[in-house]
Amino acid sequence: MSKQTRGIFLMALLFVFAPVALSTVYSADDIGAARKPLDLPAGGAGENDEEEDAPEAIRFYGSEFEGDCFVFIVPAYGFCGETVIFDMIRQEVSATLNQLSASVDFAIVAYNSTTYIWRPECCNASAPHKASAQAWLGTLAPIENHCLLDAALAGLGLAQQAPGSHKQVIICGAREPYCNGAGGGNYADICMESITAANFENLPVHTIYFTSSFYTGEEQFYVNLAAMNGGTFRQVDY
Repeated sequence: MSKQTRGIFLMALLFVFAPVALSTVYSADDIGAARKPLDLPAGGAGENDEEEDAPEAIRFYGSEFEGDCFVFIVPAYGFCGETVIFDMIRQEVSATLNQLSASVDFAIVAYNSTTYIWRPECCNASAPHKASAQAWLGTLAPIENHCLLDAALAGLGLAQQAPGSHKQVIICGAREPYCNGAGGGNYADICMESITAANFENLPVHTIYFTSSFYTGEEQFYVNLAAMNGGTFRQVDY
């Protein structure tokens, strides 16, 4: 083969293999590095976003309430020495507390002629807190009087100071509110107006009214109080 022919042959070989040589300039590592900005981490954006805790559901006197903070306002009431109503309420509250997990807060306020506050703030429903509240209820002596106003305002205050976003206030009553001789009418009206005005967070206020054959027809206050505060009403016979 002449030098001229050999030169033409070599140039032809270079021309044929040039694309192959050029294709090996970009290594697999280089290609991987180029693609990295396009590769998203597993789960995509927002994988660390926290979901809001769902409220817990409890059953109290047959009604279901969902929340992350429950405030119970109950009458330590006894007429002429009878304790049936308060014994029943105390047992129901104690059983309801046992439904709560430690991630839920609660508070208890009781009343007759005096307002009794278990603790000055809502507390998580840990086993020690529940046992403490149940024992505290057992120390209260029911007497005849239904001074609801101060107790309801105290309970609302506890609820509105609590950090929860699904707070429930439950007011129990065995009579239309009356206090130290100021009964029915005027005192009940003051309770209605003051409780509603103090509910500046517009929390649902649920009411449970206890009635018996000894007295009836005093439930309208509790019907109206629940309606004015976005709550539910329930009547319980004992």
